[in-house]
Amino acid sequence: MGEFVDLRRDGAIAHVVMHRNGLNAIAEELMQELAEAFNEAGDDSSVRVVILASEYEKYFSVGADLGMLGSIDRSSPDAADQVGAFMKRMNAHFSAIERCPKPVIAAINGHALGGGSELTLCCDYRVMVEDGRSRIGQTESSLGIIPGAGGTQRLPRLIGKAKAQRYLIESTRLSAHEAASSGWVDFAVAPIDYQATVDALAAKLARAATFAIAMIKDAVQRGFDLPLDEALEIEARNFARAALSTDAAIGIMSFLSKQEPEFTGS
Repeated sequence: MGEFVDLRRDGAIAHVVMHRNGLNAIAEELMQELAEAFNEAGDDSSVRVVILASEYEKYFSVGADLGMLGSIDRSSPDAADQVGAFMKRMNAHFSAIERCPKPVIAAINGHALGGGSELTLCCDYRVMVEDGRSRIGQTESSLGIIPGAGGTQRLPRLIGKAKAQRYLIESTRLSAHEAASSGWVDFAVAPIDYQATVDALAAKLARAATFAIAMIKDAVQRGFDLPLDEALEIEARNFARAALSTDAAIGIMSFLSKQEPEFTGS
């Protein structure tokens, strides 16, 4: 698809695979290609689930390519505006992953640090290999910076403010088992079972009512920080859209006839 990202389809499952310079360091060109891939997969009615993965055996993504920050003229009067504009663009790319209407699995096969961890936080599921080596963490404070693509916001929402803040302050690097215990990842899996676990989860989700899943994701994301009454309005509208879908008709008829539903994603 692009210089750093491939979009590979395997039936109803789309694989978005990163391959940037051996480590998948986060740079704008990588994120732009990722956003394009997720937008394409999200718009493709034949795609039911998306897996975000790395081409490299031991690295999911090692975090930001620091070249951009190193090249900034700190004495420039608009230095802060330059950095702010850059991060605004980057956050738009990250948000494209989070907004994908299909269920998204982060297949974390190696280190996911800094911006690499932030990538996984945009996904719905995180499956991480427990190989005694791989670590996940928001490690920016050890460099004198802070997360800039959602780490200070998505991680506390995922695992709780107190725990997340401690990890952020200390630049903690967690093993898959430690991350699963904290709720940071959903599954910590031995290398021998890792790929089978990712594939089984993707196959399960590909059989699900993906239009309803899209409505759930939208309601959660848009309603989470709103007053309850406003959030319930979003839920009610999305309920109506789901209830009138083809999948709802299939699901209800299958339930009444005691058969397994074969959803279409529409």
